[in-house]
Amino acid sequence: MFHASCFMLPVGDSLFVIKVGIIGCGTIGWELAKACQKRFAGEVTLEALSDIDAGRARRLQKALKPRPDILSFDRLAKRCDLIIEAASKHASYEVAKKALSLGKDVMLMSVGGILGKEKEIFEVARTHRCCLYLPSGGVVGIDGLKAASVGKIYRVTLTTRKPPQGFEDSPYVLKHGIRLKNLKQEKVLFEGNAFQAVRGFPKNINVSATLSLVGLGAKKTKVRIIASPQMLVNVHEVYVQGDFGSFYTRTENFPSEENPKTSRLAILSAVATLERILRNVKIGT
Repeated sequence: MFHASCFMLPVGDSLFVIKVGIIGCGTIGWELAKACQKRFAGEVTLEALSDIDAGRARRLQKALKPRPDILSFDRLAKRCDLIIEAASKHASYEVAKKALSLGKDVMLMSVGGILGKEKEIFEVARTHRCCLYLPSGGVVGIDGLKAASVGKIYRVTLTTRKPPQGFEDSPYVLKHGIRLKNLKQEKVLFEGNAFQAVRGFPKNINVSATLSLVGLGAKKTKVRIIASPQMLVNVHEVYVQGDFGSFYTRTENFPSEENPKTSRLAILSAVATLERILRNVKIGT
C-alpha cells in the first residue's frame, strides 16, 4: 500500500511521483493546484479536479498546464494517491470518510466538518492504514499545543478579530440579525465553545476546530469572535495553560485578495503541509 509520507526521498531524488487530486476549486484549491505544478513539479502530478460548481472547476483547469481532468469524487479518489479537500465544511466529512475507506491519504482543509465525528474518522484512517493531514491553517501555536497535550492542559482560548465584511453571510450573524454595516466600534459577535463557533461561523473560525482536536476538545475550547472595523487584518489570539506553564500567541493575517474570509497564512499552511508530506526531514512538533 502506497503512502506519500513514508516513501519519499529528498528533493530531486523522488522515488515515487504522487498522484494528487483536489476537491474544491476555490481560493485554496487554486493555490494548491499551482503549487503542485510549479513548486512540486517532478514530485507530484496533479491528476484531477472536482467541484460541485462545474464552471469553477473548468476555470481552474484552463489556468493549468498540463490540464488535469475534471472528475467526479469517486473517480478522482480511485485514481489518486493523495486527495486534498478544499471544498467546504459540508463536504469534508464525506470526503475524508470515503477516501480513507479506499486506503487513500487525505489532506483536509475544512477541519470543522469532522468536529464531533473525529473519532470515527481517525478510526477509519487507522483501520485502513492511511494518513489524514490537518494543516494548522491561519493560526500559530499548534506545535506548542501538541507538545502541551502530552501532559495536562487546563485551558485553551481563542479570540478572533476580523473586519466586519468577513462575517456578513455567517449563519450566526444571519440568524441573530446582527448588523455589521457602518459599524463604528468593535462588536463582540459570539462567545462560547468551539463546537458552537464552527456551526455559527463555518467559513471564519476553522482554526478553532484544529485547536480543539489537538487540545481539550470542541466543548472545552473557548472561543470569542469580534468584528472590528479598525482592523485591516484577521487576528487570532491563542492562550494555552497547562502543567507545563502557559503560552500566548497572536497572529495578524492579511486576508486573501480573492476571498476575505480566508487568511493568506491558511493558504500558505496548506502548501507547507503538502511540502511536509513530501519531505523525509520533518521539522517541528
